[in-house]
Amino acid sequence: MGEPALHFYPGRKRLRYVVDGKIVIEVEAWGGPAEEQPLRLNESMAEGPTNTGTFVIYGVVPYTTRSWTFSGIRWGSRLRLNPRDREDLLYEDGSGRWHSVRAKIGASKDDVLERVRILTGSLTLPDRWLLNDFGPQAIRYFRDRNRNRVLDGHERLEGEMFHTTPENEAEERAFYAAHPRSRARPPTTLFESHGCIHLAPFDKKALLALGAFRRGTTLIIHRYVELRP
Repeated sequence: MGEPALHFYPGRKRLRYVVDGKIVIEVEAWGGPAEEQPLRLNESMAEGPTNTGTFVIYGVVPYTTRSWTFSGIRWGSRLRLNPRDREDLLYEDGSGRWHSVRAKIGASKDDVLERVRILTGSLTLPDRWLLNDFGPQAIRYFRDRNRNRVLDGHERLEGEMFHTTPENEAEERAFYAAHPRSRARPPTTLFESHGCIHLAPFDKKALLALGAFRRGTTLIIHRYVELRP
């Protein structure tokens, strides 16, 4: 019996989960552009190709980083107005302690509301942080240099990962708000990344349910010129 494996074809923008040589599921997925792009204003990293090769899935984890302003706070953190500063918000760190959003990521209440407006068209402050650029969780992976399928030795997690985006998460919430009884895949507009692999929220949940991102699963990221399996 063949081992389960994920195959990502960045040139085709397709991700396949294969078990025993059979395709269990195939979904749309977008990596970075085939060629490095010029650095955009106010961005710390230029868009570039997704690294190719063979990797091993490490796990599904919440992700925060200081490299992207709104990603410094964990997705889903409780959010409220700062009673001592009308230009600031507070977020809860998961242990019951509240902290200043502005002190953490340098964004004022108006900055946050503008980002919410761009994503949802609303100026209503949500009660949860739904702005992290990496979505609720990221799927991390690594190059298994000693081939024991365990992250050890001099191995490290790749800086690139599978994740959804706030834009696509907002699209899904809006769809189900308008169609509360629907079980259909919401219309989702994916876009190129800075190297990570973007998934629609619906597809990510389907892959998770099938065990596609189980720790130890092989991930093969094919070359951009490989347009067919």
